Amino acid sequence: MIRIKIITLLPILTLLLTACGGSGSAGLNSNTGSEPAAGSALPATSITNETAANNEAAANNEVSANNEAGTSSETEANHAIAFNTTPREILVPKQEAYRLLEQATFGARLNDIDALAGKNPEPWIDAQMSLPATLMTDGLNNAKNDRWNEYVNVWWRLALNADDQLRQRVAFALSEIFVISTADGLGHEQLGLANYYDILIRNALGNYRELIEEITLNPIMGEYLSMKGNHKPDPELHLRPDENYARELLQLFSIGLSMLNEDGTIITDADGYPVPTYDQDIVEGFAHVFTGWHFANAEHFRWPKKSDFVTPMVLWPDKHATGEKTLLNGFIVPAGQSAEQDLADALDNVANHPNVGPFIVKHLITKLVTSNPTAEYVRDVVQVFNQNEAGERGNLGSTVKAILMHKEAREGHLLYPDRFGKTKEPILRVTQLWRAFAPKDGIHPDFTYSWVSDELQQAPLASPSVFNFYTPNFSQPGAIRDGGFVSPEFEILDETSIISMTSRLMINSVWSHNYKSTAGESSNIAINIDREMVIEPDREAFLNHLDILLLGGRMSSELRRQVSQLMDARTYEDAASQRVGEAIFLISSSPEAAIQL
Repeated sequence: MIRIKIITLLPILTLLLTACGGSGSAGLNSNTGSEPAAGSALPATSITNETAANNEAAANNEVSANNEAGTSSETEANHAIAFNTTPREILVPKQEAYRLLEQATFGARLNDIDALAGKNPEPWIDAQMSLPATLMTDGLNNAKNDRWNEYVNVWWRLALNADDQLRQRVAFALSEIFVISTADGLGHEQLGLANYYDILIRNALGNYRELIEEITLNPIMGEYLSMKGNHKPDPELHLRPDENYARELLQLFSIGLSMLNEDGTIITDADGYPVPTYDQDIVEGFAHVFTGWHFANAEHFRWPKKSDFVTPMVLWPDKHATGEKTLLNGFIVPAGQSAEQDLADALDNVANHPNVGPFIVKHLITKLVTSNPTAEYVRDVVQVFNQNEAGERGNLGSTVKAILMHKEAREGHLLYPDRFGKTKEPILRVTQLWRAFAPKDGIHPDFTYSWVSDELQQAPLASPSVFNFYTPNFSQPGAIRDGGFVSPEFEILDETSIISMTSRLMINSVWSHNYKSTAGESSNIAINIDREMVIEPDREAFLNHLDILLLGGRMSSELRRQVSQLMDARTYEDAASQRVGEAIFLISSSPEAAIQL
């Protein structure tokens, strides 16, 4: 994986490191000659096979660290964190603590790494799952600002500060599956957007069937995918039920287009073609089920003047199609039932389809852990989704725990180095940086970063379409595609977005807005580098500290050399804060930091 992922990143991500060169306000390199100046960033193309070798060596060292931490043999080290088992003792070093936090939170903090190091990760997961939900609606109601898109700032505050990090991280993953978007004219409905996101937060560790019912009746979703005001067939008015929500519920929110084995692989017919999950008749059946619902305060079904984007939609019985409906796997909804019973039957029909487990599980694995999970990994977790220890189907809490505790999540970088890992989403790279150097008092209530999509090509609840910011099967041309792998997040990474994120956001966060340079402007997040200023005089300790905090202990020797050279070049009086800031920037904007292992 390292050779494929890091090397393939370079054609696009070269600009990340070379952007550190050249003159500019950051002051990283003012040399105009052909050779890099002492202390300047070297071209990213220098990070090639040596990086891979160094990372492989680091991986081997991590195995040794695991053994030293309490495993008695190499075999035990490889299988101590096995799926669906309760080992006597799992002791994780700092590197492994970082990996778990990278998968399960919006970014590792030093105190969290230290607290997890040498511990079994399972109690941490259980403790996170027991925390009460921190809701966006509460944050929006308590916000001091009245900006039209203040909900975005509230999202950042939750991502950076909320204690229930696992729940928040899973909710963000769900928001990229059960998509609604402000790109469709909903941007001004702040309470409605926050309320929709709260559905994902509350149900992130709950039950899938309950989640899809809340989503189905949510007025924001009703508006976005036009289930709201969906009218029964009326030949005289030339009306037929809208199929939009029915189609997306099936294709994107539950079962996908093709029948799947339990391990997520596609089932094919005798001629080798994928077996479809549904046809047009089934879409029409679901479309008829989803008729008769509207805003809770609507005074007219077709042209209401009132709109309630918070309260679940309510039924207009005379607008509901009461005829027989054919759903998945030949299930028939009989004629003459109430709309509520039709809805319950239809959602049960979806939630019990055998595709739901592999479809949802693979989505969650790819968003939390790795873009190319093995069939074994998917199958093992699907078995938990289908029935957890309590006999419940679709329990997302049990599913997420199985994802994180599976041996592939904990040891995949060692077991499958040719395929394990993923590219970090831009928004997660930013949360990681800000959480790593969070101000002592947290994020100021007035902190604003609502125009995030300008720099990152991402913003909460703002994907360009119902298909999310990127598609799950996107594969970067070159070694990744040639190897038969996918790299979904690469679809929104290009020269423009990377330069924007690096030069306009990361460099701004490190220099313009840190405790040593800011004047305390409440509207800007100011990273705290006081701790790093104390460590900085001890170069090795300082680099080791940033290695763990920003890369989980896998910094290549080449990157370490570049950072050290850059620090050596800053010798003037009172240059310590610049050395610290430039070191943080160079590491956090490197290709190595763009990969989650």
